[in-house]
Amino acid sequence: MYKYKGGIVFLFCFFIVVVRAQVPKVGDPTDKTSDQLDSLYHSRSTEKNLMFTPYVAPTYTPELELLFSAGALMSFKLQKDNPFVDRSSIPFSVGYSTNESVSIAAFPYIYGKTDKMRLLTMLFYRDMPDNYWGVGYDAGNRTSTPDETTRYHRQWFSAEGKVVHRINKSLFVGVTYDFNSTKATELNEYMKSDIYVQKYGKSATNFGLGLALDLDKRDNVQNPYKGYYFSISFLKYNNFLKIGDSNEFLKATLDTRKYLNLGDRKVWAFQFKTQYSDGEIPWMDLPQLGTQFDLRGYQWGRFRDKVALFGISEYRHMFSGMRMPSIRRYLKHVGFAAWAGFGSVASSYEEIEDFLPNLGAGLRIEIQPRMNLRLDYGVAKDRRGFYVAFSEAF
Repeated sequence: MYKYKGGIVFLFCFFIVVVRAQVPKVGDPTDKTSDQLDSLYHSRSTEKNLMFTPYVAPTYTPELELLFSAGALMSFKLQKDNPFVDRSSIPFSVGYSTNESVSIAAFPYIYGKTDKMRLLTMLFYRDMPDNYWGVGYDAGNRTSTPDETTRYHRQWFSAEGKVVHRINKSLFVGVTYDFNSTKATELNEYMKSDIYVQKYGKSATNFGLGLALDLDKRDNVQNPYKGYYFSISFLKYNNFLKIGDSNEFLKATLDTRKYLNLGDRKVWAFQFKTQYSDGEIPWMDLPQLGTQFDLRGYQWGRFRDKVALFGISEYRHMFSGMRMPSIRRYLKHVGFAAWAGFGSVASSYEEIEDFLPNLGAGLRIEIQPRMNLRLDYGVAKDRRGFYVAFSEAF
């Protein structure tokens, strides 16, 4: 176990120093240098505006088991003639797994003309047998294999994201939202006696609305080679429009990222993210770890509490410097990544004592300009996971 002795404070200060999160001077929102264009696609005028790449692939995650999914990556530009505006993308997938789970996901990332507006959304629907260990780090550690003390059935829908407006060259301000609904059935005996389930019930519908501030100096939003990103958001639930249940609570999220360019499409990326919540928070809406965007390999929702945090260091390498043209022809769209990370959950930051280790590696296949198909194998303390997704984890 890794003990907390001021490490969180050190890491937070480290990332703040690294990203140098000062507000930049007002400038042209499209004032980017030419080296921010993809090295494989120098002539942007020859690109098709609408691109559509389908796929069919198996995936194995701890919560869905073996999932057979089909989907596609659709990308386009709302301002085709502006080479400095990132391509908007809508990756989506539909899957059915060996444990009879149904999974639907879509991630519309839309960039407006001259990148003045950004619409970033994550949509999920799952009907699946799930597992609930309880609340807190110790609860997540109480068993390493899902069994009759954790299993239940879950039907879940979530739509979350933000709409931000550019204030100056790098600063965005806007609104963030989260609408989710969970219905739990076939509860096991442990869940029936759990104090959080007894207090908040088997079902909940929550709506949150708040403010978001982003400082974005990345050369590309979905696959950065250099720059940094600093984001703060605050969400207040079930209080604005009286949508959802009567439980009132708030969430605050800090997300910091740094990208170091080590050569032609060789990147060392860092992320530190934490979420704090307070109030009458249903057990299904507590901050959690184990998604395809953080500690890959852990079961999503196994570790949950009022506070969650994680840090990741990841190396990304695309094979673009091969001297032999015949080899480069086949490998220039292929690469790999490897990462190491940690995370934890607790009722407060002062209560954090133990950390969850995480390691992994994966294959990268560039299927559209600056957009990769990601195949990751994550290693957790006692579980493994294989993930297929579009775009990088962060």
